[in-house]
Order: sequence, then structure tokens, then C-alpha cells
Amino acid sequence: MKRIQSLRLMAIVLLAMFQIFLLWGCSQNQHWSPTAPSAEGTIATLAKDDDDDDDDLEFLMVARRDPAENGVSTAMIGPAGGVLHHAAHRLEVPAGAMSQTLELSFSMPLSDTLTFDMGPHGTQFNAPVSLVFNYSNADLTGVNEALLQVYYYDPATQIFERIFTTVDVVNNLVIGYTDHFSRYALIGK
Repeated sequence: MKRIQSLRLMAIVLLAMFQIFLLWGCSQNQHWSPTAPSAEGTIATLAKDDDDDDDDLEFLMVARRDPAENGVSTAMIGPAGGVLHHAAHRLEVPAGAMSQTLELSFSMPLSDTLTFDMGPHGTQFNAPVSLVFNYSNADLTGVNEALLQVYYYDPATQIFERIFTTVDVVNNLVIGYTDHFSRYALIGK
């Protein structure tokens, strides 16, 4: 019994530390606004805000598109959590992140940039979910892959904002942690 209580306490402490780390990452947001949407409604370029001192951030460009990335992937995910796969990408929803079962969607707009639509837009989670994006098909010319970041588009402010991100350069994965759905993009330096 004491072992179970110790494990529960350790899980709570780890979750609290993760949430603090996530909130710290969110407080470090950088703001970007789109300047030229393409015909498909995706973002073609970025304009730097006046209060931002990082001049060399750009959307990660697609070198080649995997045909498996076309279309929309869906999965019914509820309070028990689950994983939604879309080609080499995935959404990981931990247990307890959702209060009810909902059909979640994952798609990639046809674009020359690595952008991802997660839906239904506006879905809020009780705990952070992981967006795992594979960048094997990206053009990394002049990009330091260790500095890749995930940004989400905020339609209210019409800017892209950075979310807490980790990079696995060995497996070519960028993992963003979020508590809501929106359009997401990979940004590099």
C-alpha cells in the first residue's frame, strides 16, 4: 500500500514539474504574424514583430512530400487517452487529458511549409498533449535542427506563438506540448 502511495505521489510531483516547465516555456513565447497566405490558406511567409529580436526564424520548408501525409486521419479518443497517427507524425493524448470521448483529426494542408491542422479547432485539454512531428522530409539547408520549434496560429491575434518544444535529432522528431488545438508549424533558424 505504501508503495502505491509513493508511486502516486511521485507521479503527481512529476506532473506538477512538467506543468511548471510547460508554463515556463509558454511564458517565453515569440510572436510572428503571417503576411501572405497561399491559395490553400496556409502561411507562405513570416513578418517579425517589433518587440522580437530574433531576425532569422523561418517556416521549415518541405523538400519532398510523403503521399501518406495527404488527407485527414481521425481517431476517437477519450478520458483513457490514445494516439492518433498521421503518416510519420502523431498526436499523443495522455490519460485524463480529455473529459469526454471526441473524434480528433490530424491533417497537413497542401503547402511548401511543414504545417499541421489539429481538430476540432479550439479543443481544450485538461493536461498537455504531445504533437510529434517527423521532419525527415524537410529542407534543412541552413537550419540548425536542434533549434527547431513548434508554433501555433492564434486566429484572435493573427500571430504564431511558440509552444514548449523538444527536438530528437537522432530520430528527426520535433515534439510540441499543448493544451489546445489549432494550426501548428515547424519553425527553424
